[in-house]
Order: sequence, then structure tokens, then C-alpha cells
Amino acid sequence: MASLFSIFLLSLLATLGADGVIGSRQCQRIPSMTAESACTAVTGTPHMRELCIRTLLPSGAGTSSGTAAAPVPVTRHAAAAVQAALGSYAATVAAATSLLDGGFVPADGEKAAVGDCMVGYGRARIAMARVAGDLEPADGGCGDTEAGLRAGYTAGLRGMDGCRRSLIDFPASPLVDRNLADRNMTLLVALLCSLVPAPLA
Repeated sequence: MASLFSIFLLSLLATLGADGVIGSRQCQRIPSMTAESACTAVTGTPHMRELCIRTLLPSGAGTSSGTAAAPVPVTRHAAAAVQAALGSYAATVAAATSLLDGGFVPADGEKAAVGDCMVGYGRARIAMARVAGDLEPADGGCGDTEAGLRAGYTAGLRGMDGCRRSLIDFPASPLVDRNLADRNMTLLVALLCSLVPAPLA
């Protein structure tokens, strides 16, 4: 009797799980779009649209890039923006290191400001790496990523804003313009991530 009941219970649980009644939330299909369609959908200014197109369709990009003219899952577009943001962060950190090591920041106050700015970049880098990880399992399939994506790109924006506040008393620093460009790239990540649907309840 107990054995028959156990078999019945296991069968029932398997059926419920297959129907999505229990377990994790059901997922939505990740939509596919061309790079230009994705950029048009999420950007509200010509500047951001140009940045988006330039990021997703760099000069000479071929079909192997995953961001060419054919529609691809929107997670791929977001992932391309994340990689571009991480590369831009690295270039800014290298520029800051060069300024400090080269003695181009003689004032102690500005040195401290640059150091605080780099703390913001460290936080943004960690956040963007988390976004990249959240995008990977959802690429072309489904996954519970929306909340994680939002937390990640929000932290990235906060890191960029933290750098900006650190440099507010040093508007002539070459890092100010770099930080603005990096923030725009981080914002592009957020905009493209907004195309990823939330899982079904």
C-alpha cells in the first residue's frame, strides 16, 4: 500500500512540475531583433541610438559577431553592450593609472578624488560581470534574469555616478569626459536589458 501511494505521489509531483504548477516560475521566450531594431526600440535620442548602433554593429563586423543584420535574441545585444562597457571601463582605469604614475595629478586632493573614482569603477565592473552572467543562461532560451539584470545595471550606474561625484571639484580632469562616456555605455546596457522579458508568474 505504502509503495503504491509513493508511486502515485511521485507521478503527481512530476506532472505538476511539468505543467509549471510547482517549482520555478515559467519562462517567456526571449525575443529576437536586429541590432537596428533593438537600438530604435530602446533609445530616445540620436546620440544614444548612434552609440547603440556603433556598439552592436562595429565597423567591419560580420555575421560571426552575433550582432549583424539578422535577428538574434535580445540577450546577445545586451551582452555585446556589457562587453563594450567592460572594455571601456578598463581603458579608463588604465588612463587613470597612467595619469597617476606619470605625475600628471600632483595635488593630493585630486589624487584622492581619482582614487575614489576608481572605487566606483571597481564596483561597476563587478556589477557588469554579474549582468554578463545573468544574460548567459537566458540567451535564446529562458531564465529568471530580469531582477538580477536590473540590480546589476543599477549598481553599474551607481558606480559611474560615484566616480562623477568624486571628480566634481576637478572639471578639467580628462577622466570627467571618459566617465561621462562610460556612463552612457552603462545606460545603454540598462536600455538593452529592458528588452529581456520577465519570467511568467
